[in-house]
Amino acid sequence: MGETGESGEQQRGGWKQNPDAVRDNILHAAREVFARHGLSGARIDEIARRTRTSKRMIYYYFSDKETLYQAVLEDAYTRMRREEDALDLGKLHPVAALRELAEFTFEHHRHDTDFVRLVMIENIHEGEHMSRIKSISGQNSSAIALLEDIYQRGVEMGLFRRGLSALELHWHISAASVFNVSNRATFSHIFGDDIFTERGQQKLRRQVGDMILGIAMKPGLSAETDMPRAREEARMINPDIFRFLEVWDAKWATLTPEATAADRRVHFESIARDMRLPTPPDVETDEEHWIDSDGGPVRVRIFRHASGGSQPALIYMHGGAWMQGSPETHWDITARIAAWNKQTVISVDYALAPEHPFPAGYLQVLAVARWAHEKAAELGIDRTRIAIGGDSAGGNLAAAVALTARDEGIPMAGQLLIYPACDFDRSRPSYTENAEGPLLKVAGMAATNALYCADVAQLNTDPRIAPLAAQTHAGLPPAYVAVAQNDPLRDSGNAYAEAMKNAGVPVTIEPGEGLIHGYLRAMEYCPEAEIRLKEMAAWLDKTVNQNQRS
Repeated sequence: MGETGESGEQQRGGWKQNPDAVRDNILHAAREVFARHGLSGARIDEIARRTRTSKRMIYYYFSDKETLYQAVLEDAYTRMRREEDALDLGKLHPVAALRELAEFTFEHHRHDTDFVRLVMIENIHEGEHMSRIKSISGQNSSAIALLEDIYQRGVEMGLFRRGLSALELHWHISAASVFNVSNRATFSHIFGDDIFTERGQQKLRRQVGDMILGIAMKPGLSAETDMPRAREEARMINPDIFRFLEVWDAKWATLTPEATAADRRVHFESIARDMRLPTPPDVETDEEHWIDSDGGPVRVRIFRHASGGSQPALIYMHGGAWMQGSPETHWDITARIAAWNKQTVISVDYALAPEHPFPAGYLQVLAVARWAHEKAAELGIDRTRIAIGGDSAGGNLAAAVALTARDEGIPMAGQLLIYPACDFDRSRPSYTENAEGPLLKVAGMAATNALYCADVAQLNTDPRIAPLAAQTHAGLPPAYVAVAQNDPLRDSGNAYAEAMKNAGVPVTIEPGEGLIHGYLRAMEYCPEAEIRLKEMAAWLDKTVNQNQRS
């Protein structure tokens, strides 16, 4: 009987028979049983009890236990290689790519212990069953080819020593990653569990990356200090940023690696509230509105200066990779703009991926822009002095909606685009130079972007997603584009600023020397970050009020 008290046959009765779903369900259950009991100890009856189908259907799909075991092995390797491919390592600097691959393998194995157990079981069988599965050989050959590409690029750049092979590097990576799981019980019994705590595992993960780079790099070269960068960009990160990163990274380290997107959002909200600066006393923050849109109802929080009267307004979208964040996580930014400019900021709590991919958030922001103009008198704002802005993913949404507002005749007084993502071309130099962040890493960007828009062609050509792809940028409102020197998105923002300039749009560019993606979050620790925000606010005040002073 299953946990519900029903047999697999009874459960199957109400399940619409989707062959792929049935097969996946069987493989999932069989993987757990084989990993725990091995091939000889596993029983089809137990596998059937864990599925939503029947013993008869298991035999229908897989004919016998041995065939099912081979299918489980094939599926386990396929899933791992699929995750590996999503890293998009070919876009990374070879040093960053080799570290990312080593640390990914360590993380994958420690969280997917069943995979390691299956590998151990197959070794007991001398690889007999794996040798019959042609696809596994092909998948692992592609993994070696990927590693060979990384290694050869490093050799050509004069970073990696000659005479190694991709197979040798793969062995070293796998050795540490498998041992971490396979010998945990005996290691813990003898030496204790400290090394297997979350902190201990994170340290080991980093050390595995260090170890592999130590094997690969030429004597005398350092993986941390000798990554070549364009000479004109090779500047130090503002040291105050590191004070912020110590606090920030420590708070995020408490989140478990198994956390879902929803878990990350909750954690982000908690961190942001914990690190929030005092709200300026002359800013009112309690007012909220809900606006209907084609993307669903959307909440906005109003940050309004207490001086009253008809105020200029900024519609602001928070960052967070389209997957996390809220008006509350970006409170410090919006409250200060409202205070310094004696204005109103409308902070938009747009819908988040992966539950709500494009176009939900975009449609909601567009609806807010229309609503702000229609309800300007009720909101106490001047409809001729409404600007739009945001940071990171929020900057992307601001730029995209500014294009649509231009086409629909919705007046916008300015655009404040803070380290925005304006296209998805990861071949730009800033992606290589700043592959490891800080705060924003290139590895995994492709997977994150796919959660916002899974259609790669649309992702790169639809100006509602990639504003740089618009046929023309003429007629857009004046723009302030703030990038950061040490940000993968730097060149995307610069390219958008250049496109607008070429179309005759007044553009101010702030290069953000010494700063990183997300630097406005570091205002408590980095005075330069607050200076940059004050300059943005001053530009905004001057731009929206050029025809009328409050």
